[in-house]
Amino acid sequence: MMKRAIALLSALLLATVMVTTAFAQASLPVGVILPTKDEPRWLQDEARFKAALTAAGYNVEILFSQGDSAKEKANVESLITKGVKVLIICPQDGVAAAAAADAARAAGVKVISYDRLIRESSSVDYYVTFDSFAVGAAWGQYLVDQAKG
Repeated sequence: MMKRAIALLSALLLATVMVTTAFAQASLPVGVILPTKDEPRWLQDEARFKAALTAAGYNVEILFSQGDSAKEKANVESLITKGVKVLIICPQDGVAAAAAADAARAAGVKVISYDRLIRESSSVDYYVTFDSFAVGAAWGQYLVDQAKG
């Protein structure tokens, strides 16, 4: 849980720094696309993204793809049409999301791939995820600590 919170906060910090550096206006529109509303983790991320970006003075719209790559692409197109300048996306399918990332880049939108990498595209400006090596080490240490014998 802590690793996910750190990854989310890192994504928010990166988005804030990138947006502040790239654009001088405080009300910059930022779009966030998360994979589903069916898991508490993504609802928590929604609340955290909204709180952090709003507190930083950005306009934020968060959409869910409900596990459907076609809906995810439609969400990206909708946010592009609404004029977002930064897109944070946790793709349902890293390869299928490449076309959406390419469309965003073509529209001049900065793309941040969050938690899951968008593959087979050069349109991703940043990738933010957790440290899987550290997670594995923590799991291993837990097993050692719990072992009896």
